[in-house]
Amino acid sequence: MKLGIISGSARKGNNTLRVAKALQKLHGSSEIVDFQGYDLPNFAEGWVNPDAETPFQQHLIKTINECDLLIVLSPEYNWFPSAEIINTIHQLAGAAYKHIFDNKVVSTVGVSTGRGGRMPAVQLGYVFNKIFNVFDLNSITSPRTFEAQEVTKCIDEEGNLLDNEAFNAGFKAFLEYSVKVAKRWQLSD
Repeated sequence: MKLGIISGSARKGNNTLRVAKALQKLHGSSEIVDFQGYDLPNFAEGWVNPDAETPFQQHLIKTINECDLLIVLSPEYNWFPSAEIINTIHQLAGAAYKHIFDNKVVSTVGVSTGRGGRMPAVQLGYVFNKIFNVFDLNSITSPRTFEAQEVTKCIDEEGNLLDNEAFNAGFKAFLEYSVKVAKRWQLSD
């Protein structure tokens, strides 16, 4: 079971990467796309060109295409996902790249240093469901989302879980559930 983990914050030293690293440490077989290297054109600047992808774009597209379970992490900025995550969806959820989202289970995580995180996780679930519907893809979103709250108190910079029993239990249960849904989905083919 291969995980693709999108760490959807382009800010240097962001906390979303902590969560991505923790997921990778817990699961092992996974690839992180760190948005600190983000270089997709803004929506008004044109499209990602399949014949001239940058190294970041190649890594992003390959990771999504090759994973069984895609976990999309977004910080919560004013109750929304990051602008980079939204733009990524605009850029890749179209005719040229829709195939990379086929036969996937997508789980979403909202990240906050405070008590937020719910809104981006829920909003991204709606958007991915719409993509699967419009393009008639054999994919689903996992019904369980995760709100990674007070991240700096729960995960260190290297992705190690700290001594927070409630957070750790919920985080592990989210990952186990997401993997279980993806395994069942893969068996249904």
